[in-house]
Amino acid sequence: MMSKAIANGTVEAQRKAASDAREVQDGVNIIAIIGAFHRHLVTMRDSGICGDRLNNHPVSIAFVSKLNSLCRMTNGREIAALIAVDRIEHGEAVEYEVIPI
Repeated sequence: MMSKAIANGTVEAQRKAASDAREVQDGVNIIAIIGAFHRHLVTMRDSGICGDRLNNHPVSIAFVSKLNSLCRMTNGREIAALIAVDRIEHGEAVEYEVIPI
């Protein structure tokens, strides 16, 4: 069953996270973006947002959207990556497609 939650801009943790989520939309440094995302996830969790409310928070979706964009995510690329990860885990080398930004 789907429920609703409130993202509250009067809460400093959410307001700062939203600001960074907007700012990273022009970014290309995946390490910095993931670092900011992680920092804000922890801060929002510590402020009481957790589980599905955290996973579906507009800030989380904005960061994930940016990561999908940087990786040029499609269903096909996702499936290929999961297959490659399985092979890498088993000690194999795999070739993968690099799509420039």
